[in-house]
Amino acid sequence: MNTRPVPIRGFTLIELLTVIAIIGILAALIFPTISKVRETAQRAVDANNLREVLKAAQIYAADNNDRLPDPAAIAALSPAPVSGGSGPFLWAGILAQRGILTDPTFYFAKNDPQFNGAYPAAIVDPANRGQLDSGFVTDRVLSLEFVGGLRMSDPPSTPVAFTRGLLATGTWSVDNGVYRDTGGYIAFLGGNVQFFPNVTEAASQLTLNNGRKGSSILQALPYSTNPAANPRVYATPPTGTGSLTGVAAEKAP
Repeated sequence: MNTRPVPIRGFTLIELLTVIAIIGILAALIFPTISKVRETAQRAVDANNLREVLKAAQIYAADNNDRLPDPAAIAALSPAPVSGGSGPFLWAGILAQRGILTDPTFYFAKNDPQFNGAYPAAIVDPANRGQLDSGFVTDRVLSLEFVGGLRMSDPPSTPVAFTRGLLATGTWSVDNGVYRDTGGYIAFLGGNVQFFPNVTEAASQLTLNNGRKGSSILQALPYSTNPAANPRVYATPPTGTGSLTGVAAEKAP
C-alpha cells in the first residue's frame, strides 16, 4: 500500500512579516510604559530618601540647641568635627559623623544624569570619622541641595532640602535638574515632602518671608538684616540655586 507524504506547511514570508510587525507595535507600546513605571518607582525611592534626610537633620537639631546642620558653623569650629570638604558635603558629613545618617546612597538619585551609577562606600572615612571619605567628595554631584543655618523654631513652611536644579523662577533646570525640567521634591521643616511638577511652578506655592506666595526659594527662607545670620543654600555644581560656599537668603519684596 502506497502512502503519500503529508506536506509540512511553514509560514509564508508575508505571515512572518506580519508577526514581526505586530511584535514591533506591541514593543513600542509596552516599553515606554515600563520605563515610566520604573521612573515613577525610582522617584518614590528618592522621596523616601529625602524624607529620611529631613528626619536626620531634625534629630541632629534636637542635640544641637535646635539648630539644623550648618556648613558655615561646622567649618568655623576649631577643631572642626568633620572636615575634608565644603558646603553640601559638610551638611551630609555632620549627620554621618554623629552616626545619625551614614548611608551615602540617600544623597544620590539613580535617574540623575549627573550620577555615574557607582555609590561611594561611605560618607565619612571609617578609619577617621572626623574626615569626609574621599570617595564621597571627589568628582561627586549630590542630587540634593541643602539649606544651612535653620532652626527648629523657623516656620514649618521653610524648605530644608530639595531636588537639585530648582531655579528662582520656581521651575527645575532642564540642564541641571535631577529629573531635567519635569519637576522635583522639596522637604519642609514641618516634616512634609512634596513633589512639584514644573507645570505648576513649584516655588510659586512657597510661603515667602513676607508672608506671601512667591517664586524664589531664597525668599522662602528666614531673612535677617544681619547678613551673617541668614540661612544659605548649599549644592554641588552644576546646580539650580545653591553653591559650594552657599547662597544667602533674600528678602522678599
